[in-house]
Amino acid sequence: MLENIRGALLRRYMRQLLKTQNRRRKTHTLQSARSIGILFDGTEEKDRLEVLDFAHSLEKPTKKVRLLGFVDIKKVALGQTQFPQFTQKERGWNGVPNSEAVKTFVAEQFDLLLCLNGKQTLLLEWVAAASQAAMKIGTYTEHPNDFDLMLETPAQKGVRFFVDQLDLYLDKIVPTKYESASAL
Repeated sequence: MLENIRGALLRRYMRQLLKTQNRRRKTHTLQSARSIGILFDGTEEKDRLEVLDFAHSLEKPTKKVRLLGFVDIKKVALGQTQFPQFTQKERGWNGVPNSEAVKTFVAEQFDLLLCLNGKQTLLLEWVAAASQAAMKIGTYTEHPNDFDLMLETPAQKGVRFFVDQLDLYLDKIVPTKYESASAL
């Protein structure tokens, strides 16, 4: 019952956050983005490894990639992960995540935010909503959000399928001459 109340409060808080949020939107591709934030469910080892592999493939000297994983356990498994993480335990009475890892991630101004949330975890959706990223891409969700692009990917397909779909759709986005000129 407490979890239901926390979930309702978190959804309400997320709707209020989205109403008042005024972020500067800009279209980016994986190539044009200089900073990329990847938000994901890191509970399963298979998903963690796929996300880490994807993040390493994006890293270049001119590009920074930041990860934040949600681990669905009560206590953080220190030393077992190679990325900042938060858990169910690290949230306030209203359900809002309040860990230092979340605060640091939300404060960063990403060009592109990727939310790999196949299980529709409400805590991950809140972090995505709180981010001021210029462009947000995530998996389809029925909860309130402000994603610029949502990819409907079955949960059993995993991270690799999401990345393949992401490559397919982002390759079709061509930044305008104005956006390219302003980047110089």
